[in-house]
Amino acid sequence: MLLYSIIFPIISVIVIIFFLSGYLKGKYSLLSLIFWVILWSFVIVFSIFPSTTSIFAKIFGITRGLDFVIIIVFAVLFYTISRLYMRLDKLQDDVNTIVKDVALSNEISLDDEEDKP
Repeated sequence: MLLYSIIFPIISVIVIIFFLSGYLKGKYSLLSLIFWVILWSFVIVFSIFPSTTSIFAKIFGITRGLDFVIIIVFAVLFYTISRLYMRLDKLQDDVNTIVKDVALSNEISLDDEEDKP
């Protein structure tokens, strides 16, 4: 048995446990948990039985199993990057709104303090 056939399943189980505990703590949604469990389960299957990549590749019309794995990895990376970009954009909007609200409330309170002498 090759070294990656031992290391990848162990890492995958650890990551699945991490996402499961995060879901139980309310950090992740059920949909996100299902997505990552399925993805890491495929990592376990592909590392223990490498020939299954060829079967999945033929199903999707790809010539080699390694090409299938590379395409899947790129798709997951692009999905993750786009999700991070959307979250970052939302956080930036939220920060802008908070800063604007704080600035407006401070402006009003400063005007009130100047009128008191």
